[in-house]
Amino acid sequence: MPKPVRTRVKACGLCQVVSTTLFRVVHDAPNQWVLICGACRAKVETQPLYRYGGTWKADKRH
Repeated sequence: MPKPVRTRVKACGLCQVVSTTLFRVVHDAPNQWVLICGACRAKVETQPLYRYGGTWKADKRH
């Protein structure tokens, strides 16, 4: 029997817009990982310190 799908939401670490898909990135000097939305990711991915660390999705199976 399949496990139930649980839907979660989080706010973007930069613009605070609530989203169901966020991207884990480092984009500035303190080298802190933050979860940001797709719109903010498009803005920061050209910065020299940008690093992608994975995708957080709202639908989780546990």
